[in-house]
Amino acid sequence: MRIAVTYENGEIFQHFGHTELFRIYDVENGQVVHRMTIRPKNAGHEAMAAVLKKAGADLLICGGIGAGAQQALDAMGIRLCAGVSGSSDAAAERF
Repeated sequence: MRIAVTYENGEIFQHFGHTELFRIYDVENGQVVHRMTIRPKNAGHEAMAAVLKKAGADLLICGGIGAGAQQALDAMGIRLCAGVSGSSDAAAERF
């Protein structure tokens, strides 16, 4: 499983549409086995969702997210866990 988290300074960034970084976690057998950070080059809900799809994300963890962004993620087949705050590492480990 590959989890994407909106990311800033080790924390979950609270607005999907304005995030400058995503932290990507590869999870195997319930353990995080690899982490990397990616920077989306394009703005907009569809572009951000496409970046996550291209990165192979199965799930997005974020703070706030609007209906348009939710629809874009759904269209890409990416599950969503919104309304989360705190450490990005801890959030990924919980899933």
